[in-house]
Amino acid sequence: LSDDRGTNAVLALVQSLAPAVAYKESNLESNRKIWNLYAKDWQPDRDWVRKMADNLGDEWKDDANPLTFVGDEWSDRRSLDQVLEEFVSPFCPSGAVSGEIGCGGGRVAARVIPGCSQFHCFDISKEMLRRARESFSAGGIACSAGDSKDCIKYTLLESNTLPADLTDTFDFIYSFDCLPHCDLHTIFAYLKEMKRLLKPGCSGMIHTSNLLAPAGFARFAQQKSASVQGFCFVTPDAVRKLVSEVGLEMVKESVVGAAGVDNIYYNRDYLCVFKKA
Repeated sequence: LSDDRGTNAVLALVQSLAPAVAYKESNLESNRKIWNLYAKDWQPDRDWVRKMADNLGDEWKDDANPLTFVGDEWSDRRSLDQVLEEFVSPFCPSGAVSGEIGCGGGRVAARVIPGCSQFHCFDISKEMLRRARESFSAGGIACSAGDSKDCIKYTLLESNTLPADLTDTFDFIYSFDCLPHCDLHTIFAYLKEMKRLLKPGCSGMIHTSNLLAPAGFARFAQQKSASVQGFCFVTPDAVRKLVSEVGLEMVKESVVGAAGVDNIYYNRDYLCVFKKA
């Protein structure tokens, strides 16, 4: 059927079948539900939190270095320190207006905020934003420049669109330990928003899953399907394509299996820094 009658017949068939098609929750809504529950139930002495931390070895068993932020149980300290040293600090200038998409409980933001004049915490989970606010308050986390009393902004996202009034505002914006749980369409939407928010000549960073990394594929093989509780798997080539199509310039990429590097994020995932022209 190639004429208008044929097209109309197909449309009518699709419409008649629509009520029988099972509702599929969006990636964003699934993430919102999961991370609200995670943040609400999280406590450093919860059995499930301790089990995750214990899988990382002995470092989180030291009473002198307790779990402080939601997400501390996701990696060893050294791996996170290296990411900050190589993919955040060199691109986030002193006194920057910066922000994190998917800030979670603030474990990374807490390390970035002191060097900024203003910092924006974006998240789709109100419970994660609550955790971040509480942790920053308890830890005395504030900006070193600007109005320290009001330097941290909290924005609950209802969609993957960021506030319209922040166009060309940011010196640096990043997303870490968030996008591995997002599909390619969601990643693409956030990349477009990051480009819009960046000032010309400024940089951003994202962290995604990596199907091609040995540890990434091992995790993929253990999952029965893409899942926000687990990972939604992508490849570096797919991410490079999205970065290019958005009109951003690639600046730096993580390398799997680099000599002498034992970093869970480099050996399992993918990180890249890009710049707005």
